[in-house]
Amino acid sequence: MRQISHQWTNLKNKTGSLFRSSGIGGRKAIFFICHLFLLFSFVAFPSAADQNSTILIALYASGGTLEQELGLITDDFKQVVKGAENLSETIDILAAYGGADKPGWHGMTIANLTDLRIDLEDGELGNTSAYQIYYPDANMGDPQILSLFLSYISENYPSNRTFLIFIGHGQAYTGMLFDQNHDEDGLTIGELSESFGTGPWDIDLIGFDSCLMGCLEVLSGLSPYASYIIASEEAEPAEGWPYEQWISYISSHPHASVEEYAFTLAEEYMKNPRPGKTIALLDPKMADFLTAQLDQFAKDLHALAGTTEGCLSIRIALENTQQFGLTGTGELEEATMDLYSFADNIQKQTHYLSASASGVRDGINKTVLFSRHDEHIPGAYGIAVLSPVLIHPVFYEYYRESAFITPSWDRFIIRYLSCPKDEDLVLLSPEKERDTET
Repeated sequence: MRQISHQWTNLKNKTGSLFRSSGIGGRKAIFFICHLFLLFSFVAFPSAADQNSTILIALYASGGTLEQELGLITDDFKQVVKGAENLSETIDILAAYGGADKPGWHGMTIANLTDLRIDLEDGELGNTSAYQIYYPDANMGDPQILSLFLSYISENYPSNRTFLIFIGHGQAYTGMLFDQNHDEDGLTIGELSESFGTGPWDIDLIGFDSCLMGCLEVLSGLSPYASYIIASEEAEPAEGWPYEQWISYISSHPHASVEEYAFTLAEEYMKNPRPGKTIALLDPKMADFLTAQLDQFAKDLHALAGTTEGCLSIRIALENTQQFGLTGTGELEEATMDLYSFADNIQKQTHYLSASASGVRDGINKTVLFSRHDEHIPGAYGIAVLSPVLIHPVFYEYYRESAFITPSWDRFIIRYLSCPKDEDLVLLSPEKERDTET
């Protein structure tokens, strides 16, 4: 399924406003803006990597309006170059960038650290011939182009450990890295999986410097291809990741564990004074276990949504569940919700679902290695999922393939979306029905 961003406006008109473009308030989310989370559960780091190991830090950036309007991706690469001033000889840095409607950002340019240093001497990126290879017609939202970059990595930059970082707009289950030069075409979750499926990949760390990508839909899709994933449930602040500090730390600790690098990134990221930040390190290899727990939970939810009283219980639980996705006006237009928070609130509303709700929470505890959130988002535990609070059945049908996790979860969402409207739920609640009878 393609052209998601290109068709967004028409869908909004059909289904109501789910997400809103924010102007300039958010970083990796012009469709959603920032706000979110701080909770920390720490696990002991395993032993450090092989002392002879090499690291490749590969950056895949689609600039979009972040670059065109604000130059934010160029700022990221300036930080990378600054942080790599004393780069260990065991570390390589490679970047692919494009996707913005501005000179030097059409197509895809692949550049190494030396190229970036030369190109950024005048403060602008993309205005010199300092690069390894240039594809003038490439679409950064095309899975074949991402596959091309991955092939270039495997052929030219073999390493013991690879960190792949995606930079650009993120819209959770609806896609990411929309290319302005190709009708805002973006990578869907299925296309991300397709790109990795072209070769035997097990990336040591996949990172999303993009809004709202810390969701189970993404985790499930990429679980065969990564050892660790780090991402945010909520939108990110304008500055995005602290690349200078992070690259500098990796350079000075070239033999540290992936978990240590991720922990350092999270600590530096949370120092940003802007409110509403979340970041979590996830274990993709536990995604199947979590999904199995969700499937059983969803079966119970499907049965619950079959009655008016059950619909009301779910609605009340959703009202108390941590929602993600702020508009440029600061109003909440729920895009995703915290899965742990939802399971916890369902259990409080409906005690006979305790077993399956506890199973989901157990799955999340096993999958989230550590997480951070600030005080503005107290109910964020590391993994989000589609929120049915504001979406219309037509909207869900359009994004159903990308939002799909398990058959039972899919059936629950469809049934809940057919529940009576909120005002009708109140009128039809058991208390109201008893009042009417008397």
